[in-house]
Formats: sequence, structure tokens, C-alpha cells
Amino acid sequence: MMQFKNERDREDVLNSLTENMNEEFQAALQYICHRISAKGIDEMLSDSFKSAALDEMSHILFFSDLITKYGGTPRFTPWPIDQSPDVKAMLTSDIALEKKARERYSGQLERFAAYAELAGIIKNVLDDEGDHEALFADYLARLPGPAL
Repeated sequence: MMQFKNERDREDVLNSLTENMNEEFQAALQYICHRISAKGIDEMLSDSFKSAALDEMSHILFFSDLITKYGGTPRFTPWPIDQSPDVKAMLTSDIALEKKARERYSGQLERFAAYAELAGIIKNVLDDEGDHEALFADYLARLPGPAL
């Protein structure tokens, strides 16, 4: 088990992991809804939502496993999601989720740099979130009409 500097650090890590896990649940559920809504409208986009949802599900398991490994108990919070059937609204909402995640993970990388295992996982997840944001932004830019 990872050695924490003190109990306050351990609690900070566990609280952050819990927040991460729940935010990843929100993203996965939203992308699944968007995949279902986009099916038949844009198959490539629908597949991209599915792929992003699968990545987010992996992130959920990374974070929940770390919570348990570090002596915590996973706790769940409500996951409000965008359920718009409009592709531009979907992508705009998804880009906002990814930006929020990247900001959160960037801050955590700085805060938890002393914990190599944790920082490595957060860095990998941060990279995935950047890929998702870039993909969604590219789709949004290619849609006809002005972006939201």
C-alpha cells in the first residue's frame, strides 16, 4: 500500500479519487446517452461516443480500485447528465465535461506529484480526456452552421 505523508493527505487523496470516480460515471452515462441519440444521425460520431464511454468506464475502475487499495470505501453521488438529442448541444456539453476533467486532473497532478503511482494514473486519464476533448471539438467544428 502507498505510504501517505499524513492522514490529511490520505483523506485528500481519497476525496479526490471519489470525486474523480463520480465525475467519470457522469461522463460515461452522458456519452452512452449521446451514443444512443446520435445513432442513425451520424454513425462515426455515435461510435466515438461509445469509445469515449468505454474509456470513462475504465477510468471509473481505476479510481474505484485505488479508493479500495488506499483504505477507502467508494461512495456514489448523483450524476446529472445532458440528454439533448441535438448533436451540437451534445458536443458542447461533452467538451465542457472534458475541460472540467482536464482542469481537475491537472490540479491533482500538481497536488499529488509525490505519489508516483497515483500521479501516473492521473496522467494517463488526463491524456485520454484531452483526446476526447479534441475529438469532440473536431466534430463540432465540422458541423454545419455556427458552433454553440
